[in-house]
Amino acid sequence: MSASPLHFSLYLGLLAAQWLAIACNAFLDIEYGSFAREMLFWAVAFGGTLIVGWRQSRRATAAGKAWQKGVLFFGLLLFVFVFIPMWGMPRAGLYLLAMLQASYNCVTVGRRELNLSLLISLAAVLFATAHYRADWTMLFYLAPFIVAVVFCLVAEQIQRRGDDLRRLSLGRPSSQGQGAAILAATVVLVLAGSSLYLLTPQINWPYLEWRFGQVSLGLPGGDIEQAGSGGQTDAGRPTEKTGGEQQAGSGGSGGEQLLPGSRWPSPVEMRAAGKRVNMPAWQAAAINDIADLSESMQQTLTPVAMRVIDWWEWLKQWLREHWLAALLGLLALILLAILLAFAALLREIPWVIWLLSRWDYLCLGAIGRHAGGEPAARQYYRAMARLFALHDMPRADTVNTREYLSQIGRRHRDVRQIAAEMTVLFEQARYGAEPVSTPHIQRMRQLYRGIYQRL
Repeated sequence: MSASPLHFSLYLGLLAAQWLAIACNAFLDIEYGSFAREMLFWAVAFGGTLIVGWRQSRRATAAGKAWQKGVLFFGLLLFVFVFIPMWGMPRAGLYLLAMLQASYNCVTVGRRELNLSLLISLAAVLFATAHYRADWTMLFYLAPFIVAVVFCLVAEQIQRRGDDLRRLSLGRPSSQGQGAAILAATVVLVLAGSSLYLLTPQINWPYLEWRFGQVSLGLPGGDIEQAGSGGQTDAGRPTEKTGGEQQAGSGGSGGEQLLPGSRWPSPVEMRAAGKRVNMPAWQAAAINDIADLSESMQQTLTPVAMRVIDWWEWLKQWLREHWLAALLGLLALILLAILLAFAALLREIPWVIWLLSRWDYLCLGAIGRHAGGEPAARQYYRAMARLFALHDMPRADTVNTREYLSQIGRRHRDVRQIAAEMTVLFEQARYGAEPVSTPHIQRMRQLYRGIYQRL
């Protein structure tokens, strides 16, 4: 049972997630030409059953359970007479799982059912991505699936927080505000996750090769280690490359391999993927546009990359020649950072605060040596705050002058009036339009001496 019915946007997000998960699997058999018909069938199956679940509001009804049994029986018939003869196992088992998910949609009325449906969709996507025919072209369906899943999770959390506020009578969140929050949170999470993925080194299948029980990894910027290149025969003699192997190893394969050290296909490989049999027209057009954009970016960024490489080589050469100076400079920076941290720590030590407060009174209170204008007002207010910090009343960085004054009034009632006048004079000097006069600073000096004497 759910405390409140799921919002209609959650059902739309769940429909997108389920449909895209099956699209990832159907895309593996794109060459057979049944991709569009399969997608239409699954859109009707998932959409119709989710409408049944949405109309039940808070709890599953008898009608919803009847729909669930009917869809389940229909799914079993499809499994026996369609899925197994057409695809065989294990693909038929996956589509049976999709039909079980469609039947479960008829009773999806709460958060538990929503999360379980998303988990089933994730399992279907993992099955598709683990297939040997899966490649980068599946990103056209995999990336929207990730966005849909994040949207569902974010929307459910924001809706639940809104229901808590409404139940506690703390406010009534507007639908426009919730929608904006859902979209903003979804975009931020997707962009943050994508950035972390791109910045984190990933091991990809083109860089994993079976070599007599060992895995050969290609490092960024280097060629993939081949068993036939520089390897040895059974007799221990090094093997020689043929002409075709040398051409492929030198990067003259015409873009049929991923670029060395890169996780993105070349423009030639992109255009070849767009020409696959029965590739959807919109996807082929998008692939060609991405290939054109990638090619133009390569032409534009190649001189920049060469300049960066030249700078990097110059930096390495400079470090070889001046390694001692660089090491001493690094040690100096580390020592400076330690000294700054130690100085910041000293300001919170009681005996250091005591010495600084005495120095403040000697310069500002007794001698009257201070700056002019607004800086003088800041000096006196800072000196007052240091006096109260010595008496267990430090001023936090997040506390403004009025909040700090209220704290002083609760702890030191005898100097509350003096501290209040001191605060007013400081605010006038700090934020006022009139220039700070000499009598103004003299009055702050008298107040500061009064606070010092009473504390």
